[in-house]
Amino acid sequence: MRVNIARKSIDEYKNIVGNEKISEIKEKTKGMKGLKVLHFNSTSFGGGVAEMLHSLVPLMKDIGIDAEWKVMDAEDDFFEVTKTIHNGLQGMEVDLTEKMKKIYLETNKKNSDLGDYDIFIIHDPQPVAVIKFKERGKWVWRCHIDTSKSNRKFVEFLKPYISEYDASIFTIKEFGNNIYDGKRFYIAPSIDPLSEKNRNLKEKDIENVLSKYKIDMDIPIITQVSRFDPWKDPMGVIEAYRYVKKKIPSQLILIGSMANDDPEGLYYYKKIKKYAKNERDIILLTNLDDAEVNAFQRASDIVVQKSLREGFGLTVTEAMWKGKPVVATKVGGIPLQIEDGKNGFLVNDTRECAEKIIYLLKNKEKAEEIGEKARKTVKDKFLITRHILDYLRLMEELM
Repeated sequence: MRVNIARKSIDEYKNIVGNEKISEIKEKTKGMKGLKVLHFNSTSFGGGVAEMLHSLVPLMKDIGIDAEWKVMDAEDDFFEVTKTIHNGLQGMEVDLTEKMKKIYLETNKKNSDLGDYDIFIIHDPQPVAVIKFKERGKWVWRCHIDTSKSNRKFVEFLKPYISEYDASIFTIKEFGNNIYDGKRFYIAPSIDPLSEKNRNLKEKDIENVLSKYKIDMDIPIITQVSRFDPWKDPMGVIEAYRYVKKKIPSQLILIGSMANDDPEGLYYYKKIKKYAKNERDIILLTNLDDAEVNAFQRASDIVVQKSLREGFGLTVTEAMWKGKPVVATKVGGIPLQIEDGKNGFLVNDTRECAEKIIYLLKNKEKAEEIGEKARKTVKDKFLITRHILDYLRLMEELM
C-alpha cells in the first residue's frame, strides 16, 4: 500500500544547515537522478521510522531520486506476532511457535509484490522475509532496534532471510554483530527540524497547548515521550519521579502514542495508569498531535528517556534540538547523542536518574548550558540533511 507524502524542498533547510551542505547533497545526487528507490515498512503512523520516512522520502524525490514509500497490508494477528519478534530480538524471553512463524511468513508472502525498483530498503523485522520473493534490484535491510542482546531463537528464525540482503544498516556496530554477516553500513537516525514536531513555536502556542491539558506551567515539568512499552521503563520513570518530588515540587508527564503496529500499547497504558495510582502530579497523555508533543517538549524543564533497550532514541534528539537537558539511560544508541555531563546526563539506574533530575532542577544555569550544547550536537550530527547524505553514499556504493 503506497503512502501519500507531502512535498518538501531541500532548499528550505539552507537557513538551518547552510548553503554548503545543501550544495553537497545536490552534487552527490547528480549521478543518481531517476534512481528508483522503495522504502518499505509496517506502518505509516506512530514511532520514529514512520516519522523519518515522512521527511526522507519527499526530500529524496525533491533532489531527483525516484523514491516511494509503501507499507504492509497485514491483520492484527501478524502485528501480535511481530511485536513478539521485536521483543525477542531485543532480548526478551518469549516463545516463538510454529503457528507464529506461519502467520509471519504468509503475511510476508502476501506483501511480496513490491514492484520494480533499483534499490529496496526494507525497514525493521516485520517485512524482512519479503526478500525471499525478490526478482531484481539491490536489497538493503535497515534495522532500527537494539539487537545487541537478542534471544537466539529469533535470530535463528530470521537470519536466513536477513543473510540474503545485499547490505544492512545498523545504528551502531554492536547491533549488527550477531545478526548479519554481510556488508554493513552504520547510519544514525535523524530528525526533521522543519516538521510539526520540531519547528519553532511561539510562546503563546506553547501556553495554549498546556492550558488545554490543564498543566500548571509554574511548576517544574519533567517529561518522557515514548511508546507505552516496557522497554521504555515508564514504571522506572515514575519511581524516579516519586523520589524527585520528595525533594522538589514538580510534575511528571508521560506522553505516548498507540502505533498501528503495536498491539501491546493499550495494555501497557492501563498498566502504567494503575501504577501511577491516580496521583495528580503524574499525567499520562496519549496520541497527541505532533505540534502538541512539540509544545510539551519545549515547555519541559527536563526530558527523560529511561529506556532499557533503545535503537537510537529520537525523542532524545527532539528534546536536545529544543535546547532541553536530557537525562537518559546509557543503552543502545543513546550514548551516540549524549556526552555525559556535557550535553546531557547518562545514567545506569533509577536512583541515579532521580539524582540527576534533582541536580538540574536546582542548577538552572547548568541546565541551560547543557541544553545549548545539546542543540548544537543535533545541528552538527543528527538532522535530516546529514541522513540524506548517508543514504546517497550508500546508494552510490551499491549501484
